[in-house]
Amino acid sequence: GESVDMAGTRGRWRLLRASILALSAIAGAAAAQTPDPAPADPNVTPYAPTYFAEYRPVTALDMIGRIPGFQFDGGTSARGFAGTAGNVLIDGERPPTRSDALSTVLSRIPASQVLRIDIVRAGAGGIDMQGKAVVANVIRRPDGGVTGAVSANVSVSDRGRLSSGLSAQAQRQRDGRSLDGALQLNTGESEGEGSRVRVAPDGQVLLRGGSRNENEHQSAQATTVYEGPLAGGRIRANALVAFNTGVFEGLDTLSIPVGEERSTGDNDNLKGEAGLRWNRSLPRGMTLELIGFQQLARSNGDFTYNTPFFTSDTLSETTSGESIVSAAVKFAPMGRWSFETGSEVALNWVESSSAFGFNNSPVLLPGDDTRVEELRSETFATGVWTPRPNLSVETTLRYEVSRITATGSAGDAETQLSFVKPRLNLAWTPAPGHQANFKLERNADQLSFGAFTASASFNTGIFGRGNPDLRPAQVWLAQARYERIYDRQGSFVAELTHEQIDDVLGQVIVLETPPGAPGPIAFNITRNVGDAVRDTLKLSNRLPLDRYGMTGGILSANLQWRRSQTEDPVTFTDRRLSNEQPFSWSLGLNQNLVAQRISWNVNVSSGIEQESFAPRTLSSFRTGPSFHAGLTYRPDASLSISGSLFVSDGFESDFTLFSAPRPTGAVVYDERSTSPGQIQASISVRRAF
Repeated sequence: GESVDMAGTRGRWRLLRASILALSAIAGAAAAQTPDPAPADPNVTPYAPTYFAEYRPVTALDMIGRIPGFQFDGGTSARGFAGTAGNVLIDGERPPTRSDALSTVLSRIPASQVLRIDIVRAGAGGIDMQGKAVVANVIRRPDGGVTGAVSANVSVSDRGRLSSGLSAQAQRQRDGRSLDGALQLNTGESEGEGSRVRVAPDGQVLLRGGSRNENEHQSAQATTVYEGPLAGGRIRANALVAFNTGVFEGLDTLSIPVGEERSTGDNDNLKGEAGLRWNRSLPRGMTLELIGFQQLARSNGDFTYNTPFFTSDTLSETTSGESIVSAAVKFAPMGRWSFETGSEVALNWVESSSAFGFNNSPVLLPGDDTRVEELRSETFATGVWTPRPNLSVETTLRYEVSRITATGSAGDAETQLSFVKPRLNLAWTPAPGHQANFKLERNADQLSFGAFTASASFNTGIFGRGNPDLRPAQVWLAQARYERIYDRQGSFVAELTHEQIDDVLGQVIVLETPPGAPGPIAFNITRNVGDAVRDTLKLSNRLPLDRYGMTGGILSANLQWRRSQTEDPVTFTDRRLSNEQPFSWSLGLNQNLVAQRISWNVNVSSGIEQESFAPRTLSSFRTGPSFHAGLTYRPDASLSISGSLFVSDGFESDFTLFSAPRPTGAVVYDERSTSPGQIQASISVRRAF
């Protein structure tokens, strides 16, 4: 395991304290200069199209990005819809879709069709916040007519590799009905290079070489959405079909030992889904919402690895499906109280099969042929109490029941799970422009179906077996958030989160003799290994620069500090959770030049710094900062021309292999891989009609 570097921690704390003081001082100074007018409803802030006019937005997504203090959240990819929603609604509803990302849905809504955007806090207007502190509600014009757009983009890397994309969309919104469709096509290629050095504990160089890889990919996606009246209510029906394929080729030219290592792989994925949402008014001021959703997917992969010492092959095929039905009833407000209740049932299944080969001989592993099925239901009841116009208390009780069955070569198992998940969300607006939130909730993570399947790394001799007997981690979360809106476009947000995690998943080693093996083999296996804690502090500030001589300019800064601790299941010492970055930051500067119809931006972000812990390996991954610059010219409301430049620093990774579990095993070798940075330039053109 690894203990926390106290000197480094103290240094980060000093930087954070200085940053907090600086950001708070800037926010306070600007706020003192420009007092905010009191809105009619302290929990709803409307933004009319006139607010965005000077920025010449093209889509609703452009408008969302201009709202001060609002940080877009596209939602999570967990199974089912419960607890996965993003923080943007469309006409008060969340689209019943999975693969059609929320950002993509918003990018298909022309800015001309947006009547206004309401920033909602504390569940005002009967909005289901789903635990979010702030939600944006995009309200479209009831009769937007026929609109559409065609866009094309092309990018080129400093190695001469091209990528391109083409998309077309059209909408018709009239007489309470709307129909829209979109088609996206993308193709591209990339190239990378680097070096590898593998060293034994005594300093002897075991491997040295240069690497080069090439990737090609193609994808296509078609979507269609219809909304209109049906059976006394309104229905939204959406469908999506997506396909993507990719080919990978890698070559390592070795000088020690002399030879080559070649790796090739290809994969293709096909996915289709359809969703329905129907809602209508009921007697006594109630409303009913019904949702149905179905998704089917298939993926295939073929990977080959040839070295001077061995040849390995992996074939994989996966099919999966998800079915969701849900119902919710919202009651008419009763004084200062409002209530909502509902239930969701989701069925998820995955069938996966893998064939492993080593030196042209088959290798059988536990979990190489598996079917996992999860039937889960979640019932909720929410009550919102508003004792004062500027104070709201949301209480939610959710009860989740699930049954997970696993069958296959790793064994058969059935697990029954149930969790009570309460949530308290308090919102307080002490003064115009100030918002304070406190949230306390219990959640249950979802198990990754990958933990039920086998894996093989012939290069390191490490094999993984599936485990059909797992429990998801459960999290108690407490969060405090403060938001200050100032100077029309300025905002300061501070958010502190503490998480207590039970039943953490981790990897340990078990001995097992698979069919045909001469003796027992050590397998990595995922198990519930203990608990963990995590603390996260986020600070962000947007400072308008008009008062400092830069008309239309905004300086933005974001800081995140994260500390976690758990007991390593192999060494039994404390360390942070795998793949968690302790500190990250970003700085940005953008300006809108109204007369020239130009907007530009530059942004620099911290690199990645992560560590991963496994029974017989330790690995780390680091990159330097990245730089992005963009320029957009919008000569009129229908044409937009954009160009961008992205510069990424290279990466450096370290990998240590042990002969046995880390407490007792000796180091077999240390390997370092490096790769230089890349530069990519792109241009895109969008014409609306």
